Amino acid sequence: MNLSIADILSATRGTLLAGGISARASEVVIDSRAAGPGSLFVPLRGTRHDGHAFIESAFTQGASAALTEHADAAHLQRFPGALIGVENTLRALGDIAAFWRRAFRLPLIGITGSNGKTTTKEMTAAIIGRSRACLKNEGNFNNLIGLPLSVVKLGAEHQAAVLEMGMSEPGEIRRLAEIAAPTIGVITNIGPCHLEQLGSLEAIAAAKGELFEALGPDDVALVNRDDEHVRALGSATRARVLTFGLAAGDIHAAHIQQDSAGGSIFELHIAQTCVSVRLAMDGAHFVSNALAAAAAAHAAGIGIDDIAAGLCASGPVAGRMQRFNRGGLEIINDAYNANPVSVRAALAALAATRRSGRAIAVLGDMLELGERSVDYHREIGVCAAQAGIDRLFVLGSFARHVCEGARSAGMPGNRICACESLNELAAELAAVARPGDVVLLKGSRRMQLEKLLDLLPGDGLQA
Repeated sequence: MNLSIADILSATRGTLLAGGISARASEVVIDSRAAGPGSLFVPLRGTRHDGHAFIESAFTQGASAALTEHADAAHLQRFPGALIGVENTLRALGDIAAFWRRAFRLPLIGITGSNGKTTTKEMTAAIIGRSRACLKNEGNFNNLIGLPLSVVKLGAEHQAAVLEMGMSEPGEIRRLAEIAAPTIGVITNIGPCHLEQLGSLEAIAAAKGELFEALGPDDVALVNRDDEHVRALGSATRARVLTFGLAAGDIHAAHIQQDSAGGSIFELHIAQTCVSVRLAMDGAHFVSNALAAAAAAHAAGIGIDDIAAGLCASGPVAGRMQRFNRGGLEIINDAYNANPVSVRAALAALAATRRSGRAIAVLGDMLELGERSVDYHREIGVCAAQAGIDRLFVLGSFARHVCEGARSAGMPGNRICACESLNELAAELAAVARPGDVVLLKGSRRMQLEKLLDLLPGDGLQA
């Protein structure tokens, strides 16, 4: 980034409260401890701290400029850095990123959806990164703080960008799209997540659909043909539409198979051409993510051979169907997060993975599902029984409802175990599991089921 104080004033519609306008900002920081010469410090208000208390610290460390919502700047006059008054520092952070984004003419792929956002982002970046310098947001920098901090890292070396967009309320995707100005939009799917905040699948679809609404007629909307809600959103966009799907679409798969090493093999079809792909991940939901990534790369001008090579080189993202071995147990860590759609997909993958041993599911609560939480947990219990899962361990406030569902679908009670703590769960699981079994860990982030990897006895973890 390289912005003058005049640029920052223009982008934020701010007021210069102190300092001169000769300095330039080469980076944005929100932690005063990371500030230094060339830094623009943006103080944000959090639940525990107000960043405004650290403006002086940022200037002491040499920051070139800082934003503030406070008009009183007398105590900061002694510092040479520019102090810029704005109405809202979070809004100003996004405005600065949007200003910087407009300096670049490149394909920018925005990715949202209820499931598979991060995996699709990583696959897309891996494909494009084979032939072009590609910026992506790291980890979960997908919100109103993380995405702008990613956008300001765009540089002259970049030829493309891939940005994941998350949301927890209506209007958030609209704002993220306003900042990032995507030229290609991907909605992976619509499912029952954030129901507690949004209330219905229709409301979730509308909130995710803000990405397609932001696209213009010269842009491309990538529509998951297998998802009725995404299809409906695609029919309303002004952008050019390309579809992807497991069996049909402009980009689609054929002859999907699971291999013995826990991967997926399929034919990738794009524009009357096809190529064989092996993913180092199993489950139809990962093939769908791969198709979304292939569609995004295709829309950005990447050829099918490079797309296939990028997909073949992609591995699981941390906490998403990662495989470990402990004491002869194959453990699938899919505990990053959970909602009814992703849990069903994980159970199906677990059932398909089972070979000589047993399929064991360890399920934690699915959170933020609102008034239908009990029903969704009961349905997951039914799904586990119908999938042929051999043993079921559950943890959390909704555990008994999962148990009820499993028993109602015919799973014997002696194969179901509800636990009160992770330590109890680890002990119960260790007493039952044996070498050759496959164990799935799946629950919402706050359940922290991945801690079982350190609690289970064994010979050590081997990724």
